[in-house]
Amino acid sequence: MGNNDASVSQIEKDIKKNSGSKIGMIFIVLILLQYYLFPVLTSAWILNDAKLVNNIFYFHTIISYVIIVFSLIVFREFELDMFRDYFSLGIIVATCFLRAGLGGSDETVFKALLILIGIILTNYIIVNRKSIIVPDMKSVFIGVLWSVGVTVVLSLLRVLLDPGHRTLPANILAYIINISVFQLSFVTIIEEAYFRGLLFGFLLMSGYKENTALFIQAILFWGIHYVRFGDPVLFWVIIPIYTLSATLVIKKYKMLYLTIMMHTIYNVFGGILVALI
Repeated sequence: MGNNDASVSQIEKDIKKNSGSKIGMIFIVLILLQYYLFPVLTSAWILNDAKLVNNIFYFHTIISYVIIVFSLIVFREFELDMFRDYFSLGIIVATCFLRAGLGGSDETVFKALLILIGIILTNYIIVNRKSIIVPDMKSVFIGVLWSVGVTVVLSLLRVLLDPGHRTLPANILAYIINISVFQLSFVTIIEEAYFRGLLFGFLLMSGYKENTALFIQAILFWGIHYVRFGDPVLFWVIIPIYTLSATLVIKKYKMLYLTIMMHTIYNVFGGILVALI
């Protein structure tokens, strides 16, 4: 009887592993199709219609958050908690509500969908609250130092390798607020959630070892910046070093908010620091 139970249990594990591999590959393909097409569709040399570009941004954002929600459910089922702390989940929820509170009257449907996604994520956090961890202050402190350090190093490299004249924005405070909202709404949270969170997790589900999964997501993240190929310093130096830094942080802490913090700080303050230097 015991051998039969063991055989049934092993069969169930094999079925779950095979289904997990297939599900993982489906999500990987969907994510890569979306992200590798997105830069092309929003490139200025293809589309000159600002409203159309904005609509593509909105559609991209909604699809991204929907995929994140479904992925959380899948990860929970397959015991892969890539989003396992309150800060990482909380910042995604906060961004949904933040972005829904901005914009014009023509974004009503977009805002309603974001609010709905925020409510679903909030409910997910409440239901799974016992298994979600609170990051300690040590990780927060290290994350801030690492983010600032990466921003300073990359800015210095930018100045040394591409010493062109750059000017500060006329209103630095307004610039910081506007670019921060844009980055959190459309760029850093989605990119980090997709690559350091979803792709990493789905590669593990598909049978890849952790280091291999981390390496693949890093290469794919670098690859989505192909529209920056004309800027050799950015494409061949800045992005690879940032990607390596973010990958090391995820490997060590497995908490997405740390790379979201790093990505946002660099994207917001990197250009200002370069201009100051």
